[in-house]
Formats: sequence, structure tokens, C-alpha cells
Amino acid sequence: MPLVPPLAETTLVVDTDVFTHWRNRRPYVLEHVAGYFKRLKEFPALTSMTVFEAMSGIEKELVRGNIANEQANQYHARIEQLSSSMTQLAFDKTSATIAAYIYQRLAQSERNKHWRDIFIAATALGNGYGIATTNRRDFELIAAHLPDSNPVLRLAVWKQ
Repeated sequence: MPLVPPLAETTLVVDTDVFTHWRNRRPYVLEHVAGYFKRLKEFPALTSMTVFEAMSGIEKELVRGNIANEQANQYHARIEQLSSSMTQLAFDKTSATIAAYIYQRLAQSERNKHWRDIFIAATALGNGYGIATTNRRDFELIAAHLPDSNPVLRLAVWKQ
């Protein structure tokens, strides 16, 4: 079974949806993070792809005129504040190798939709982390195509 729940001691990275909800102080994420911190004495980690997605979302809203510069600056400051307390994992050679393996085993439509999640999963796997997300289905697809070097993806589904 390539997708399994994390062990109590499994270190996790947060998917972009969880990071966004944490950034926006959604109570269910604050509870999960508090429990995680109590167990492991550290916050979950953050991937460089998650930072990209968060920043890209802000820039998209700014370009479309849905938010003003001042609001974008506030969002950027909140990302900086929150991410400064987290370990940040870079997309490195090991991550790239895992991502390439998964990516080429998906259909083109799946690649187009899930490439960011592939990068997050590959970064987590390459660094020995599991993933905290609200979206199990996307990671089930990715977990079905893991390389032999990383046959298991540990997934924590944090829901309200």
C-alpha cells in the first residue's frame, strides 16, 4: 500500500491548502499544528513549491486587480512571519529524480493538474517527510506511481 497514515513521530510538510488555512488562522489547522508541535516539539516543514504556490496566488490576485498592493504586502508579510518558524525544504536533485519518475507515469491531463503536488510530494519523500493536506485524492494518484526507492507516502489528512 503506497499511501499510509503517518506515525506519531513522522515529520510532515504542509501542503499549500493547509499552509493557506494556517496562514489565515483557521481553527482546525491551528488545532492540528498544536498537536503536532506538542508531539514533535517543532512546527511542520514547508516546501519551496508551497511557498511558490502561496506567493503565486497573491500575485495572481494582485495582477487581476482583486487585491491592492497594501493587502498583497500584508499577505506577503504573513507568509514571511509564518514560514520563518518552519523548516523549509528545497527542491533538490533527489526531489527532482522522484518528481520526474512520478510525472512521466501520469497521463498528460493529470500532469497538467497535479504538477505542483508532484513537486511537494517529491520534496517530502526526498527528505523523509510525510504530508499534511486536506486533499487525499490528489495524493492517492501520486502515491500510485512512487519509485521503488520511496515506495510509501505518509499522508495526514487534516480536515475541519
